[in-house]
Amino acid sequence: MDNNAVLNDISTLLERFSKLIGAFCPGDTPDLGSMIMLLEELSVAAKQCRSETFPKVAASCLKYAENMSLETMSDTKPLEDALLLLEAIFRHMKKGIEFTFETRDVMDILDSAILTRRPEAEPPAKVVPPSGGDDAPGRPEPPAVTDTSQGAPTPISEDDLEILVDFVSEAEDNLDAIEVHLIELEQDPTDTEIINNIFRPVHTIKGVAGFLSLEKINKLAHTTENLLDSARSGEFIIDDVVTDAILESVDMLKKLVARVKEGISQGLKLPDNDLNVENLRDKLAALHLRLTKGTKAPIGEILVEKGVINRESLEETLEIQKEDQPDKKIGELLVERKKAEPAQVAQALMDQKTEKKRVAAQVKVNTEKLDDLVDYAGELVIAQSMLRQKVAGDPSLIQSVTHLGQIVSNMQHIAMSMRMISIKATFMKMIRLVRDLSRKSGKPVNLTMAGEETEIDRNVVDALYEPMVHMIRNSVDHGIEPLADRRETGKPDQGTVHLSAYHKGGNIIIEIQDDGKGLDRDRILEKGIQSGLVNEGDQLTDGQIYDLILQPGFSTARKITDVSGRGVGMDVVKSGIERFRGHLKIESQKGEGTKFTISLPLTLAIIDGMLVRVGNEKYVIPTTAIQRAFKPEKDNCFTVEGKGEMIKERNRLIPIVRLKRLYSDEPDGTPIWECLAVVVESKDEQKALLIDELLGKDEYVIKSLGGNLEGIPGFSGGAILADGRVGLILDIHGIFQLAETD
Repeated sequence: MDNNAVLNDISTLLERFSKLIGAFCPGDTPDLGSMIMLLEELSVAAKQCRSETFPKVAASCLKYAENMSLETMSDTKPLEDALLLLEAIFRHMKKGIEFTFETRDVMDILDSAILTRRPEAEPPAKVVPPSGGDDAPGRPEPPAVTDTSQGAPTPISEDDLEILVDFVSEAEDNLDAIEVHLIELEQDPTDTEIINNIFRPVHTIKGVAGFLSLEKINKLAHTTENLLDSARSGEFIIDDVVTDAILESVDMLKKLVARVKEGISQGLKLPDNDLNVENLRDKLAALHLRLTKGTKAPIGEILVEKGVINRESLEETLEIQKEDQPDKKIGELLVERKKAEPAQVAQALMDQKTEKKRVAAQVKVNTEKLDDLVDYAGELVIAQSMLRQKVAGDPSLIQSVTHLGQIVSNMQHIAMSMRMISIKATFMKMIRLVRDLSRKSGKPVNLTMAGEETEIDRNVVDALYEPMVHMIRNSVDHGIEPLADRRETGKPDQGTVHLSAYHKGGNIIIEIQDDGKGLDRDRILEKGIQSGLVNEGDQLTDGQIYDLILQPGFSTARKITDVSGRGVGMDVVKSGIERFRGHLKIESQKGEGTKFTISLPLTLAIIDGMLVRVGNEKYVIPTTAIQRAFKPEKDNCFTVEGKGEMIKERNRLIPIVRLKRLYSDEPDGTPIWECLAVVVESKDEQKALLIDELLGKDEYVIKSLGGNLEGIPGFSGGAILADGRVGLILDIHGIFQLAETD
């Protein structure tokens, strides 16, 4: 930018600064906020001017105004003196003459006023010589305050520790929310409510950090807040450049908060001098200045767009305002001159504002307390079920117990719903992941979503994040083809990854589907044979072949990238999902894409199950896995060589699994037709479990089997039954695997 343009910008900013100073009233936060924003713009512009003095004075003004925003002072006199000084320097700059008069007094007043308002400033200030020479009058050196940006760690008092713990917890939540909403804003940059949802947590972080003297967090959040405030005022639309800058700010704030958190664990305030925020603040401020210069739509322009007044009337009124009535607003003049009605001007003003939705009040609850509540609700269900068994002969007691059961059931569902949260936040994080991966790989990729409002148990959401990251990484790196390859096959330049969530039965289903090249079935099979995972000649379905990529260390990638290709990832996906009683299904079509389907229980605490008896033991079969139950006919029972016992049902042969044979040493020679068959399904595979009796359907509170019994194949947990005994909950996928190796 040439010198004349810089001088013009500074002239405009000084004029605005003068008006703000004149109109400022102590305690008027909106005016103070405008002043800080203006001074930040002035500081950025000052760095481009040909003066050494002007930027220093402007920086001192900004520092003073920022401290005013923290309510440590309210005297504007130092700023008024500084304004006179800035105007004097500016007059010299216009003439090309360096300002050589004494400026130290004004800067001392600004800096000293800040220091004397701090409790730490009580000790006498040391005097140090300025750069002008050893004999020149000294400026006060800031006293030794507790500054975490330099020096050694300092202890945190118990009172401060508690406040900092709360701040870190809230800041982490707020930063996650900012990131989610910011990525969401990319889908609709004009949504003012989303911008407000970003602005509010930034504002909160800034304010609390200022109160806690976390200077770097406060300053960076404040600069970010200014940029967002102009965006929500309609001065510019947030685009990719702004999004990148704010995301960079969020990442830095996360690092600063993490440093505070690390210090809390040690009971110390740790130095953060390795985390430089000034360059980032300058970048944000410069971006803000560029975007806001001359882009705000005045009320007059809005009225012209609405057809309330014509262009000639507006220009005529502006001329009158400029020459005769500069103190009056354009809206007032238009009303006085009968060019517009008061209601029309009021509506134009409202169009500049954002609507606020009413949000239900919320409270934060310790997750351990919430889990305890769910556990006790479960215990209440068990106790109520046991009580119901003991009052079978008394009608009045049965009625009371039934009423109690309704209350307990409602209470249980409320307790469970408190643990349910939307999966939207997790989905939104994937947008940024795809965005970053797309840039890194050089492939244009778009992420589409459906069902992001689907609710799921909080613990299940945590379990989903890592598997989703791995699968989306693979979709972008391995699935989506390079641009040239997509054009050769007639596909759109931009690849698509589709993420969806929905409820099915008692499960939540997450689907990740891409329109890439699909899995190479033959290459996977070849690699599986080379690795000894399968034998040559084995008859495998497509699903069984695709499941080979879930084995540890399995990779068909010919090229290792920093995204994927080392054979690490899909086995993590599998173990992560199965740890929460979930399953992963893979479907693919060469040249058209791949779909990963994750099936997880809606909640980890309760299961809908069918209680069955096998010999003297009782088991719970998840109802979501049950297809049908029937008593087989003798003519439909067969033994197939090499495949074991089968039942013919609906013209299909279904393999039989004898639970008694799987879990006990005693022989099970009971004829099939004397048992009941329960057909269950897992990963599109069906088998029939032979049982002796169906005892009924109910909700069961899942209990851990404990460390010694954890991980036994075929069991996902235990449940306390109505008679007080323990029934084992069957894991159908594990049962199928056991049956194949039996």
